[in-house]
Amino acid sequence: MNSHHIPRRAALACALALAAVTLFAGSAWADNASCMVEVEASADVPAKLETLAGRPTIRHIPAKPKGVVYLFHGTGGSETFATRLHSRRVLARLVAAGYGYVSAPSLDRTKVVRWDTSSADPAINLDIAYMLGLHKALIAKGEITALTPVFTMGMSNGGAFANLYASAAKAQGLPVVAVAAYMGSFPASMRNALPDPHSLPPTLLLLSKNDGLVSAERTAAVAAELIGTGAPIEVHVSQERKLCAASFALVPDLSEAQRVELVASTLPQAGIIDTKGARQLYLDHPVITREDMVALAAKLPATKQGRAIMDEILIAWGGHMMRSDYGQRQVEFFDAALGRRR
Repeated sequence: MNSHHIPRRAALACALALAAVTLFAGSAWADNASCMVEVEASADVPAKLETLAGRPTIRHIPAKPKGVVYLFHGTGGSETFATRLHSRRVLARLVAAGYGYVSAPSLDRTKVVRWDTSSADPAINLDIAYMLGLHKALIAKGEITALTPVFTMGMSNGGAFANLYASAAKAQGLPVVAVAAYMGSFPASMRNALPDPHSLPPTLLLLSKNDGLVSAERTAAVAAELIGTGAPIEVHVSQERKLCAASFALVPDLSEAQRVELVASTLPQAGIIDTKGARQLYLDHPVITREDMVALAAKLPATKQGRAIMDEILIAWGGHMMRSDYGQRQVEFFDAALGRRR
């Protein structure tokens, strides 16, 4: 992992440092960065598809699970977020460690498609009400019990909802243990509803430096404020790295020779990277916006691997994209939180 870890004991120093954070742009800085290497590992995750409490779900819950992890998609997503490559790689680690998982879609299926983070009150927020009902349905089916530890995990809007739902569910008496929020904010509705910062479940916050959709600087600053008042939050901010053949090791059906050609000629000829693997796009602004992502997709080769290649580029550049290189840290964080609870 290439990240900055912000320990709780340095809360005040963190807050001051965040105020002076510089979002790096340009190949001059990237030339000094190491190459992002993706390590192949299992993404084989058991999955059961079933409608529960009125919505389609994808899940796997072993007998006597260590805990159940509720997975939340980002804007535009659905329960199939659980089938995405980097989601599967994280879930595979969790399942191997004894956890179960459940992925469901948000209620809003309009053009925006996102979880409701406007309120922590289940009487108002139908997504929170649904997830509480889903939890009861799993208990009724005998897949979990009322004592099964609860964890949440999400990306982007789903990361924000993971933060919100964990606090709301804990307030409803569920045994919430910990949260993993990938590029997810702390909604005002959650912060306003907290009885005190110590009631916030232990939270692993994973941010990306050049994220133009969820600001790493602003989100880390909010985390620093919460940490300073006693909230148990661990923050990692991924930095920009260069691309090399090993950066694309996870792209399906892409041979070693094709990966080498990708970084040696295809991407440089498209003006995406230079011959050293450093970014050549969007050097005039510090973060990668949604519009930048659309433009990047248009520059990539029109192959079936195009989406997976784009994902790896955005992960390397510290952009807004689900990643799995923190998967083992997430398992360790969840295990540690579970151990402290016992």
